[in-house]
Amino acid sequence: MIAPEMIVGVKSLPQGFEFHFAATTRPESALCGAEVTSTQIPPNFYGIDSAIEGRWCQRCDSLRRAALKAALAPPPSPGDAPCV
Repeated sequence: MIAPEMIVGVKSLPQGFEFHFAATTRPESALCGAEVTSTQIPPNFYGIDSAIEGRWCQRCDSLRRAALKAALAPPPSPGDAPCV
């Protein structure tokens, strides 16, 4: 499995900005389902508080980490298949 490439999207809030992860194939929709606008913020800046003013979506961060973990997991061996 290959992890999708990510971009950082932003959602404007009355009290500032909220940053989310979105797949490059659907930049208008964050991983958590929020509607976002794509940004030029590099994904490696995600979660660095001093980098950008705003808050970071923890759900998007968790979903991205899960996708990366699944992509890096070795494929199951034939011996792992359940018996029928």
